[in-house]
Amino acid sequence: MFEDILFEKNMSIYQLSAESGVGYNYVFKIVKNQTDFSRCGIETAKKIADALAMDLNHIYAYKELYFQRKIYYQDQTNWDCYMFGELNAELNKIFIVGIDYHFAKDSVSRDIEVCKKYDMEISCIRYDKLSENTKCIMVAILNQQKKLREFISVYGNLKELLKQKPLSKKLFLSEKPFNLFQAYKAMNIEY
Repeated sequence: MFEDILFEKNMSIYQLSAESGVGYNYVFKIVKNQTDFSRCGIETAKKIADALAMDLNHIYAYKELYFQRKIYYQDQTNWDCYMFGELNAELNKIFIVGIDYHFAKDSVSRDIEVCKKYDMEISCIRYDKLSENTKCIMVAILNQQKKLREFISVYGNLKELLKQKPLSKKLFLSEKPFNLFQAYKAMNIEY
């Protein structure tokens, strides 16, 4: 959640800590979703809101919308293959930028601001809020790129992906899958 706000405000975690007077480690945990902002205490919350030049109620409302807005956190109960295809496309976009940013240093076509935005978004993904379908799609994408282990070394918040088991029931990402990608087949995903 806070990565979007910091990106919009062109502010780093360090700057937020300095301007709010809240310790860096605590601000880091709030930004990286390791500490729930709504439990940090009204005084700390007010200091952070003031440093961001935002109303405290606006931040709380933003937090509620955040988990509904990101496609990888949404309830997938009534999803069809097209929605799972959208999820795959969104995760592919985010992860490819993260891979490019960390592992293709000589890439000249890179938009550094977009890379930083997605890098922060990936580093803030909450593994415990992801569905099994989403986790398996993530593993398939990273294995398809042959970057799972390297990716995990950079994004420790997703280290549990290394232990991810394939889905017990086939997941379809399109009505007529081509099944060209072995990494998807390995996770029981028809693509």
